[in-house]
Amino acid sequence: MMRGFRPILAVALCAVCPRAAGSAERQDPVSLPSPRLAFLGTETYEANGFDFVRYRYEVTNKGKYSKALFATASSLPACGENTSPSRAAVEIFDAKHKRITEFCSLPAPEYLGRLWFAVAKGTSPPTGIYIEITDRLTGGKAQSNVVPVPEAP
Repeated sequence: MMRGFRPILAVALCAVCPRAAGSAERQDPVSLPSPRLAFLGTETYEANGFDFVRYRYEVTNKGKYSKALFATASSLPACGENTSPSRAAVEIFDAKHKRITEFCSLPAPEYLGRLWFAVAKGTSPPTGIYIEITDRLTGGKAQSNVVPVPEAP
């Protein structure tokens, strides 16, 4: 294994969103439904000459989230190089509260059924994960249940 290679690959649909103070005017926080997270399975893949295991999850109550939460919000700070992120940011944390990755360009609630994180093949994953969904416009947040992460086959 390469020296300095991090076992948990923080890959998302967009670059990681910094917690920058935005130019958009904040609204009062809106209460978000508590996401119910479920494990879907694993898959292996190769990227840049390395083998990884992708752990796939879904929010089973994704239909309770408003489409407006996933609308493009160009008035909000960019997420990395993405200048048109959605209002919603979905962060994946391990059971020890360490952030693994973030999705900030999910175009609709249905995409809450396509969340994932990856680790280098042969590396142990975290023992459990949970997600936080944040409305970047209002500051409203909701945290999911903690779901065990099985070892890859």
